[in-house]
Amino acid sequence: MQRPEIAFISGPIDTGPQEIYFHEHYVPKLKEAIERGDDFVIGPIPSGVDADALSYLLSFPIAPTRITICVTQAEDGMWGARLRSTGVHVQVVDGQMTRERDATLTSISTYDILRIRTREEASAFYGRIAREAYVTNTERNWKRRRGIEEYATVDAEEINNSVGMK
Repeated sequence: MQRPEIAFISGPIDTGPQEIYFHEHYVPKLKEAIERGDDFVIGPIPSGVDADALSYLLSFPIAPTRITICVTQAEDGMWGARLRSTGVHVQVVDGQMTRERDATLTSISTYDILRIRTREEASAFYGRIAREAYVTNTERNWKRRRGIEEYATVDAEEINNSVGMK
């Protein structure tokens, strides 16, 4: 029997009112992955795509053991018990930084389910506080898998197209 693919789910920590961003962009990809029998890895952030994805996956008739949440030691202290209570696998990574956690998530997964807000979307969503040329953790995750330098410029549209996101 072939081992399942493992999707690393990554995205913004704010998905807007009623998680519209999550439902529009992530749910179709998650449904496809669930139908294929893929497993999932996610970060522990209690808001945005991480939280939305965990809730969504746990609402399906899939075993929680198909979901791994990677946490730093500090995150384990804050959220580990709550996460374990859902039945998911919690993996504590070496190091204290989100970059180290996300590098582990990339290394234990086989592909990404992620999306980057375009410049126009970021401006509309964040308004005056939108930051031009800001490299998000989600963008870093995409670049890490491909061996691209963190500060190399890649358009959001190119990133989104490469993972089949509209």
